[in-house]
Formats: sequence, structure tokens, C-alpha cells
Amino acid sequence: MKINEKLTKPITEVNYLRAENVDRYRVIIRFFYEQYEKIQYWLYKEDVFEAMIQTGLFPDYTLDQCQSDLSSLTEWKNLIAIQDTSKVTSIEEFKNRKYRYQLSEYTIEIERMTLKLENLQVEGASLEPTLLERIQYQIMCIETLQDASMEEIHTWWKDLNANFIRLNQNYQDYIRTLNNAKAEEMMKTESFLLFKDTFNKTGYRHH
Repeated sequence: MKINEKLTKPITEVNYLRAENVDRYRVIIRFFYEQYEKIQYWLYKEDVFEAMIQTGLFPDYTLDQCQSDLSSLTEWKNLIAIQDTSKVTSIEEFKNRKYRYQLSEYTIEIERMTLKLENLQVEGASLEPTLLERIQYQIMCIETLQDASMEEIHTWWKDLNANFIRLNQNYQDYIRTLNNAKAEEMMKTESFLLFKDTFNKTGYRHH
């Protein structure tokens, strides 16, 4: 086994999965991830606070707590914080300028992994009709990128490419599952027949 320096270093980005306020951290990261999939890459503190309140899980949540949570997630490299000076018109506003936050690449992959674990089934791998819809949605968003920055376009392309790779990986895993000893039995189940019908209809709509 080849050992490199990265292998022996701790991964601080996973702290949010086991920290004291794990419930708040995970909801915040999931919100960022869902917005990321909608090509809404940068969020303000107020966006996060509003989303947290709307969940109904944190009725006593405050804006100060939200700022503290965002600071912790930034310290753990889950979020990238950039000072927003686009609307600054005075020195006082510059001193009190807001931050915009974006998911880091590591955290995107970690959140994808947690989603996969949450949906892991005993039957094994499966293809996702929703993944095709997500790819279609991203392609349809091309027109909205006309006025986007190069960074936003790069992030959009990277995410679209990642979804194509994920689709290919799911396909490979699914074929592997169909070739195992339980494949024949599984293909007779009601859940498989329902999935096949849904997947075929989804695929047809994308032609």
C-alpha cells in the first residue's frame, strides 16, 4: 500500500457530521447543497437563517447563532466566505460589510456521500430517474448563464459533469447488482417493476 501525506492527515471537513450542534450543522449544509443543485451557489446569512426557521425544528434559533454556525463551518472548511463589497457606498458600510458563503468542493462530495448513505438499500445499487431530471434542468439553465461570471459558469459545468459521472457510476453499480445471485428474484419484486416503469417514462421524456 502506498502511503502519502494526505492519507495521514485529519479531514476537518467531516466535523459537522459529529460536532455538538450536529443537527443544526447538517441542516445548514443540506440547505446549501440543495441550493447548489439549483445553481444558487452563494448565500447570505439571512438566507440561511430564514431556511432554518422555516424547517420548524429550531423555533428559538437566533441570527447570532446562525452567524456562529456559519463561522464554525467556515473554520472547518465546509464553507468558503467572501466579503461582499458590491453595494458598499461608505467606509461604515465597508466595516460592516456582509459575507457570502459557498460550499467547498470537499463538502459537496461529503454531502453526496451522506445522501447516498441515507438512501442505501439492501437490494444494492439503483438508477435514479431524478438524476436524469437534474441533468436536464442543468442543461436548460444554460440560457440563464449569459450574464454569469466565469466562476459561476465553471461551477455549473463542474456540477453538470459530476452528475454525468454519477449517472455512469450508478449504471455500472446497477448492472453489477443485476448480475448477482439475487438478481432474478429481485427483478420479480413489485418495487423493481415500479422502478422500471418510472425510469422508462423518465427516459422517454428526455428523448
